[in-house]
Amino acid sequence: MTRRALEKLTNLIRRADAFTDPAKEIQNEARNDREYLLRQLADEYGTWYAEALTTLPSGHVEAFRKEYEGGFPNYKIKHFLQAGLEINKMFAELAAQGTISKWLYPVNSSFLAPLAEQKQILRNTMAGTGGHPGLLAALDMLEDVFRRLPVALAVLRQDVRGRPGLVVSDEYDLQRIVHAVLCLHHRDVRPEEYGPSRAGAHPRLDFLLKEERVAVETKMTRSSLGPRQLGNELAQDILRYRSHDHADAYFALVHDPEKHILNTSGFERDFASDTAFPVRVVIIQ
Repeated sequence: MTRRALEKLTNLIRRADAFTDPAKEIQNEARNDREYLLRQLADEYGTWYAEALTTLPSGHVEAFRKEYEGGFPNYKIKHFLQAGLEINKMFAELAAQGTISKWLYPVNSSFLAPLAEQKQILRNTMAGTGGHPGLLAALDMLEDVFRRLPVALAVLRQDVRGRPGLVVSDEYDLQRIVHAVLCLHHRDVRPEEYGPSRAGAHPRLDFLLKEERVAVETKMTRSSLGPRQLGNELAQDILRYRSHDHADAYFALVHDPEKHILNTSGFERDFASDTAFPVRVVIIQ
């Protein structure tokens, strides 16, 4: 498999995550735009599915297609996209009792579960061709955790019974919180790990996840660290840590409380990695 194909597999795995939340909302009866959401999901998933079929080696295509096609009694993604709003009329009484789902094609079993299987097939394909499924899983987990960090920071800022909350004033405050969060999810977190020598110096990365072999850096924007300067720092970090003896991937958490970065999603995409050294940049505001 070519390097370009591996890059496409990496991109497909990441894009699959974007289907989860819209799919859940389609059977949320509090919404009045569910038909639109279903059509939009069908279009976006259809594009993704077609790309996946053209990227996967022939030996993986059948298993991948089965998670879409399904059939009685195991209805899969195709059925959900075609009739995700259809009520289960045949077993309406059981559905009213809560014994089974009221939906003919419940989102969990008809979309989310087979989508998870398709993602695993993509990961298995990478594993069999020299890709990095374990690293990608670690980066996915880090992204999922730190996307929710603003909520945790808001809780920490609150005064409790006259005791002042915790405020992130600078990058050192951020590092302490990130260190604590990492320790909740990883057994071996090495703070201030030295990186490879460059121009006679030994720069230090903030954290190294020893078992996962992921370098973790924290950044906090300020007037002197705007998008351009931040981009330069990240590019230098990535170049530097490619040579680290114990790091095979790079994760950067950027805290941008004053919203210096206007196009956060575009900025993050600019640092999408090749498969030789996976990179993930997450910006929180």
